[in-house]
Amino acid sequence: MASSSTKSLFLRKWILRPSIWACIISILAYWDHEALHGSLVYDDAGSLKSNPVVTGAVPWTEVATRDFWGTPMATPQSHKSFRPITTLTFRFNWLLSEHLGTNGTDTHTIGFHVVNVGLHGIVTGLVTESAAMVFEFHDSEANTLTQLLTGILFALHPVHAEAVSNITSRGELLMSLFFLLAFLSFSSFHPDRRPNQSRWKTLLFVYTLPWFCMTVSLFCKEQGATALITITIWDFLVHHSSLKEFLSKLQRKQQSALNFTKRTTIFAFQTLLVVALRYWLNGESSPDFIFDQNPAGFSEDRFTRVFSICWVYCLYLWDAVYPSTLCPDWSGKSIDLISDIWDPRVPLVVALWVFALGCLLSVATGLPLTVTRRTQHARCVFLVAFFAFVASPFLLSSNLLIVVGLMKADRVIYLPLMGFCMIEALLVQLIYHEVADEGPLQARALTLPGNRLKLSGYILLMFQLFVFAAKVYERNVAWSHSLNLWRSAFEINSKSQHTRYNCGYELSLKKRYEEAEQVLRPIADPYVESPSTSFVYAMVLFNLGHCEDSLKLIDEAFYAVDERRRQGGVRNSEDKLVRMESNLLVAQAYCTSNTAVAGKLMYDAVQVDRTNAYAVEQASEMVRRLTATHERRGLIA
Repeated sequence: MASSSTKSLFLRKWILRPSIWACIISILAYWDHEALHGSLVYDDAGSLKSNPVVTGAVPWTEVATRDFWGTPMATPQSHKSFRPITTLTFRFNWLLSEHLGTNGTDTHTIGFHVVNVGLHGIVTGLVTESAAMVFEFHDSEANTLTQLLTGILFALHPVHAEAVSNITSRGELLMSLFFLLAFLSFSSFHPDRRPNQSRWKTLLFVYTLPWFCMTVSLFCKEQGATALITITIWDFLVHHSSLKEFLSKLQRKQQSALNFTKRTTIFAFQTLLVVALRYWLNGESSPDFIFDQNPAGFSEDRFTRVFSICWVYCLYLWDAVYPSTLCPDWSGKSIDLISDIWDPRVPLVVALWVFALGCLLSVATGLPLTVTRRTQHARCVFLVAFFAFVASPFLLSSNLLIVVGLMKADRVIYLPLMGFCMIEALLVQLIYHEVADEGPLQARALTLPGNRLKLSGYILLMFQLFVFAAKVYERNVAWSHSLNLWRSAFEINSKSQHTRYNCGYELSLKKRYEEAEQVLRPIADPYVESPSTSFVYAMVLFNLGHCEDSLKLIDEAFYAVDERRRQGGVRNSEDKLVRMESNLLVAQAYCTSNTAVAGKLMYDAVQVDRTNAYAVEQASEMVRRLTATHERRGLIA
């Protein structure tokens, strides 16, 4: 009898646990051979191959003084993205790859991808457990299906592909992992949940461990700084429902209100302490972002800035509901700014404001007043999901507190999507089930007129999950190779110069020069875009036999480099400019018919920038070709 009871307990606790199944589903969704063996794409080269901490070119202890890209934090060129925990995991993967084979190729990227997929599985499990804490608190019995649905929606949401399939985005996964561990530690050992627990447990699991996890989360990615804010929001809404109720309790000096005030004060001090440390690590200089990276955030006109930023919020909301236009780059002219009141998008922005204001009023006043336990529970869950798990982790990417170096990026809503998944699961629960005002949660009655309608709803839900899974597979294929990624990005967002450049460059590497020429032509002007773009376009023209046009473009690019040198600034550092000149000399050499002149140009390309491996390689290749030609002609004995 005892054995049977033990087996039943094990079955309920582990085998039938929603978080276990959600974790398995999330791993299976990304366990694709092509994706796991995919090459380094997007900014992987910068965060991995060019990062001296990752490759071992400097001691691993240098992680304490360098940013995410390996640049010393004290230098003006630093991106100021200090994520040492994430960088150390890359270092571990690199060492493992060295043990397995050569890192000179992308042969062993599988190790990097497996870690990302595993982290996504763990985070999905933690999301499901966290959802249980939110859904369960107001009801005596947990709604297992609602928790499971939250986990599955999170596991299969296509927006997550950038965070999971792109190696560089591992910071999102690690940040989310420790963020949720902080929340689960606090919520599981909350004094109201365990009134008889010892003081040392309260000190450890309510105050110390959440603070530690928040700190680690912050050093995985900066958004982790809001972990204790999420905890405070959950604590407030679950135990006090509204600001009006809390102030009433505080006026009467109720212990629950006094305890909440004490906890909030401690969390505020802990957060400010860690954030101050993080700010100090930036040094005296700030990140050198440019207008083109975030036109909305850097717009000088206040109306344009406010409405354009809020329009980006609307786009994020649309991605959460209907993730059809996913792209790795939204810089420059990708998203049209809202510059006047007659823009047709203004009403949508205003509607978003009205919705947010309504939520804030509900938190402040407790409205709408509800009489049933089901609707009270639904209001609390909705507000917790929106404020604690959507707004809070998104705060540092919102351009509200600080202007960030991106206008829109799918990866930054990796954790905030948890809140959207909880809201959808809640809506499904409200539509299909009615929880009795009294009694356990199993006492349910259909609110819909018949089983057919209920079945239709379930079919639609299954269809959504199927479409999500198919879209995840599509994004996995896109992220498996640079050409796949930038071709798909170009189809979605051809207005981005960065996308055009990368798509054209990848096409040129595959010797698809006619396609590359069509893609690169609109951004070939070296005075408007970077001379580096002109170099790629010049090489494409050379391979198409248009050497005269190529030489004209190269001459203009040299003048553009000189203009940048006169302008100065961090973006126009001498090492970047000489690399541009070196590459342009290589292109000029190829377009020159005179062998002696071409050889001199190639020699100059190497001399201008001796660290330019491309110039050295092309010069060596030219020498080999000339030697082979002379041997065939009998000029060399």
